[in-house]
Amino acid sequence: MPAKQTPSLDGLIQAKGAPRPSDVPQRGEASRPAAPAPTPAAAPAAPPACAPRLQSDAEPRTKSLTLRLSEPRYQRLRRFAFDRDASHQEVIEAALMAYLERETG
Repeated sequence: MPAKQTPSLDGLIQAKGAPRPSDVPQRGEASRPAAPAPTPAAAPAAPPACAPRLQSDAEPRTKSLTLRLSEPRYQRLRRFAFDRDASHQEVIEAALMAYLERETG
C-alpha cells in the first residue's frame, strides 16, 4: 500500500499586515474575472468630514436584541410564525409594537 502524502500548506499562512496573495482564489471569485487593481488616481475621493451622512430610504438603522425563551414558548412562536408564513423577527416586532401602542396610547 503506498504511503499517504500530506498536502503542503506553504503560503497559506500570512504574517499580520502582509498583502493578500493574488494567486489564491477567494470564495465567489471563480466565476468573476479578476478586477484590475485600482490606481491611486482612480480611487474615489472621500467625502468631507463635515458632510452629513445620508441614510437609506429603505430602512432606518437597526439594533440587535437578544431574547431568551423557554422551549415551549419558542415552539409556540415557531408554529405561530410558520402558520402565518412570517419570520420570528416579524412576529416579535409586531407584538412589541402592538403592546407599546396599547400601553402608551
